[in-house]
Amino acid sequence: MPLSVDLGPRLAVGGTAELFAWQDNRVVKLYWEGASIEAAEREAARTRAARAAGAPAPDVFDLVCVEERPGVVFERLDGALMLDVLGQQPNRVDELARQLADLQADLHQRESDDLPPLREHVLRRVHLGALPARVKPIVVEALDDLPDEHVLCHGDLHPGNVILTRDGARVIDWFDATAGSPAADLARTCVLLQYARLNSSAQTSAFAPVRQRFVEVFLEHYHRRSPSVAQDLSKWFTPIAAARTAEPILGHERTTLLRVIDTLLGSA
Repeated sequence: MPLSVDLGPRLAVGGTAELFAWQDNRVVKLYWEGASIEAAEREAARTRAARAAGAPAPDVFDLVCVEERPGVVFERLDGALMLDVLGQQPNRVDELARQLADLQADLHQRESDDLPPLREHVLRRVHLGALPARVKPIVVEALDDLPDEHVLCHGDLHPGNVILTRDGARVIDWFDATAGSPAADLARTCVLLQYARLNSSAQTSAFAPVRQRFVEVFLEHYHRRSPSVAQDLSKWFTPIAAARTAEPILGHERTTLLRVIDTLLGSA
C-alpha cells in the first residue's frame, strides 16, 4: 500500500529520482512515477552488497512507496558533493582527483559474491547500444576475450556520486554495481570523467575548466596505486564506451563516443 507521509525538503533531483529528507536523520530516494518497485529493490540490494563488502556506502533501511512512487530509505550523509566542491574551489582539483582515485583503488581491493557479473551487464548494453552494424560484432568479440574477475565495481563512480562528510568520503548511487574487472570499472569512470554530463548541466559547466586536469591527475594517481589495473584500462575502454551509448545520454556525447570507438578500433 502506498504511504501517505509528509516528505521533508527536497535535497536533490536527478534523471531517475528525487531525494527528500525523511524522519530519524534519514533520506528517501523516490523514483519518478512510472518506475517499477524492482528498480528500488535493485538499488537497495546492490547498496547493501557494497556495504557488506566494506565499501563506504550508505546504510539502507527500508523500501517504501509514496504516492505510487517506489523509493529507498537511506542513511542521511551530511556533506558536499565532490562535484560541487570542485566548482566552488577549483584550486583543489589535484587533491580531489587523487581522493577519487584512492576511493576507486580501495573499492578494487574488495570482492563480492552478492553482485551480478559485470561482463553480462556490459554485454547487454553493447547489444542495446547505438553502434553501427559493422562495429558491434568487433566489440562483442573484444569483450569475450577479456578476463572475468569478482572485484567490487561501482559502475558509476564520478565526483557527482561522492559526498565529502566530516568522517570521510562516502559513495552513493550503487544502482549499477557489479562484480568484475577493476580495469572495466576504471574505464567506466574515465569515460564519464572525459565525456559525460555529470549531474546537472550547471555542475558540469562548473567542472569544465578543471576537467582535463582532473582526469590527468586521477589517472596518474590511480596508476601509482594499482599499476597492473591501469595498464589494462585500454583493453576495456572500447567495450565500456560502446555500452555507454545504450544509455539516455545527450546526442553530442553519443556522437563523440562513436567517433572515439571508431578511432580505437582503427588503431587496434
